[in-house]
Amino acid sequence: MNLEVSRSATPYRVPWRAIAAAGVLLALGIVVAAQPTLEEGPVVCPFRVATGLPCPTCGLLRTTHHVLEGDLGRAIATNPLDAVFLVVVVPIALIVWIANAARGFTLRVTLSSVERRWAWTILGTIVAANWLYVLVTQR
Repeated sequence: MNLEVSRSATPYRVPWRAIAAAGVLLALGIVVAAQPTLEEGPVVCPFRVATGLPCPTCGLLRTTHHVLEGDLGRAIATNPLDAVFLVVVVPIALIVWIANAARGFTLRVTLSSVERRWAWTILGTIVAANWLYVLVTQR
């Protein structure tokens, strides 16, 4: 694996529609997650509506609610993958994007085909294990 941090001459190109959609989703998520209680509410997951089973990310709004309250234990108990995504991945992605947008730094990760295969296998295993956890705990 090759990890390279360098000065950037041009920022990452993110379509304005993607930024607008992300902003709307973030605002809606914060409004819903900031509600006093989310234990009982409407089912907004299309997969769960169609199949009756929770998807691997079911509980994202409740997890976000717990993270915003500072209750990481409940966030992890609700959906570990969502909690890690919200607490680790989102802040890192925002930092990298902001650093690049300010024409600061670019982060490049280069994987060989074997490393890429292992990365997808590990990611798939993590998602499957999380889904099993969600299926057992959210029925």
